[in-house]
Amino acid sequence: MRVVDSSSGTAVPRDIDFGAKLLARCAAALEVLGPLRISEVCLPEPNPAPDRDAEFGLLTLDHRASGLYYAWLDGEQANLAQRFRAPELTGRLAIEIANLIERDSDADRSLAMAAINAITSALYARAGYRPEDANNSFAGMTLQAGDRLGMIGYFPPLVRRARALNIDVFVVERKARMAAEAPGVVISLDPAVLVGCNKVICTGATLLNNSLGRMLTHCDGAAEIGLVGPTVGCFPDDFFAAGVAVAAGSAVHDSARAARAVAAGLGLGDQLRRTMIRPESYPGFETLIKRAVAAAH
Repeated sequence: MRVVDSSSGTAVPRDIDFGAKLLARCAAALEVLGPLRISEVCLPEPNPAPDRDAEFGLLTLDHRASGLYYAWLDGEQANLAQRFRAPELTGRLAIEIANLIERDSDADRSLAMAAINAITSALYARAGYRPEDANNSFAGMTLQAGDRLGMIGYFPPLVRRARALNIDVFVVERKARMAAEAPGVVISLDPAVLVGCNKVICTGATLLNNSLGRMLTHCDGAAEIGLVGPTVGCFPDDFFAAGVAVAAGSAVHDSARAARAVAAGLGLGDQLRRTMIRPESYPGFETLIKRAVAAAH
């Protein structure tokens, strides 16, 4: 499906194979960065609990650039640590793990996204690019009376904040047990509930379950779409091309301390810096590559 960009009148594709796009960008980045290898991996078991913060898996490269993935997706992620033992991953080329994004397994794509995010972080560092700090939990969106907020993935704190503003919220979820309706809130398995929403917040977990392109085809009525979560630490160019207005992810402050926190089952908390990238302030992948080449000489 395509949506028309009102500023140019051109058709914008949305049902995109984002994994393939990201993998191609990683390959191009590594032509400049060299064959980066994995130095450390932390693969927590998915064990959601109401009294705990969300957990994230962590992959670090040999020069300390790190990437994250959301570890509470459930399903196939439950056997990730058994299928991919951390000591056996150490020393492997980052691109080998990034290639797993093309598989059908959510667990494989989870590990792949961590590698893709780490490669992205490495190029940002070489190019001297630092994404700006996020200014709110709504991916930089300003909510106001009359908005209809769509969510792809359930964000309970954001739902509560939206409802405090008397804004109706329409959520798409994959888990049947979560389907429910309450005053001002609809949680559905049917992405058609997004129709009519003028603002949409989409979780980065859609990159892990390979549903992002399909979900975006239901957002044609949205004036603003935000892609959010620590999994969204990757090159945002193709998201912007699909009409996403902001990519809000996270950057790791100290890879070693973050790894110790994940290994201990602790929240990353102050080890993360929430970031926000918009098309107008993002230099673009090709410019980053040029900067990285110049920095290497």
